[in-house]
Amino acid sequence: MSEDKQYDFYVAGPFFDPEQTASMERLEKILEDHGKVLFEPRFASQIEEAGPEGCFADDIRGINAAKAVVANLMDEDPGTMFEIGYAHALGIPVYGYFENLTPMDRVNLMIAQSVELVFAGPDDVAKYLETGEHTEVDYIQF
Repeated sequence: MSEDKQYDFYVAGPFFDPEQTASMERLEKILEDHGKVLFEPRFASQIEEAGPEGCFADDIRGINAAKAVVANLMDEDPGTMFEIGYAHALGIPVYGYFENLTPMDRVNLMIAQSVELVFAGPDDVAKYLETGEHTEVDYIQF
């Protein structure tokens, strides 16, 4: 990871209902507990204040300033999918996050092929941050 970046991770993912927000909070907490500096788009700007253009610009700046992106794949949120593609196109490493990932879960092949790996939940993220290893799950790419 590049040392000239302001954030360790840009944390992409949906946050439009309580379940999504709770999942994002678990992901953010495990990263913060390991001393990582985060860009959290859900707190970066409010659409009511910044407008769509301002929110978009803030998020693009956040991705550009991050060493890596970690994307919550719990939902096929279009914004998250864009953030993954944008970061991948720039050569910024992207990691997926899918709580309770099993071999029966499906991940779109365009997403699966653009991420370095997919974490199977908070414990897997912690394991990776502490040891560099993670639990590999052979999920379905479609």
